Amino acid sequence: MDTKPGKSSFGILRNIKRLIFEDEHPGTPEPAPTPPAAPEKTPESAAVTPVPVYTKPVTASSVPGSDLKEMKGKVLDLLEKLNEEGLDFFEVWNAAAAMGAIDAVSIKAAFTSLKYVDKSLTKEKLLSSARNYAVKIQEVIDQDVTQKQYQKQTVQNSLVSEKQLLEKEMGGLEAKIRELQTQLSSKQQSYKKLDGKYEDQLQDIDQKISVGRAAVHEVVNDIQKAIAIIEQNIN
Repeated sequence: MDTKPGKSSFGILRNIKRLIFEDEHPGTPEPAPTPPAAPEKTPESAAVTPVPVYTKPVTASSVPGSDLKEMKGKVLDLLEKLNEEGLDFFEVWNAAAAMGAIDAVSIKAAFTSLKYVDKSLTKEKLLSSARNYAVKIQEVIDQDVTQKQYQKQTVQNSLVSEKQLLEKEMGGLEAKIRELQTQLSSKQQSYKKLDGKYEDQLQDIDQKISVGRAAVHEVVNDIQKAIAIIEQNIN
């Protein structure tokens, strides 16, 4: 997934990103953070054109770990741009990560601390905002995948067009006399190499689509895990 430069980031999800890129977590969780003042936010959320949510199962088995971590970081950067004003799932999720791990204890502690900063922060608001962010990021990746598939189709059309052109030329050469045999052979060699000519481009696009889908899948799974913890542990 390609991410374009947007407005400056406030680093809301810095602790989530730290957990992603650290190979090993500290043995002793960090102490719960002092309840922060309500963060100043700017309208970062550009209107996203709704698209059908992609529901096909995605696996990351074929995606290199380093690529997936990097892409997951980009997905979180994009999520951060969708952050809405006020305290909601974003701030609780990040505060929980600051404690060293995202689990029932850290999420409940983060929620308890932050609800004193903003009395409107409730379990219902936590769940609704988490689900809303999961849907929004899924819509964005679906749009990005659509663009990548369009690029792939464009390359494939070029491949087909060039093949058809050479097939027509070869058909004409085959009808000519023996002295044109050398030219015909040259065209046949060019035809055989066409797949190799476009193979790298097609594989690169497929890899980007795979990494983007896998990264979003993991982020959404993380959100769903947090939702499950909230539902079970926060009253």
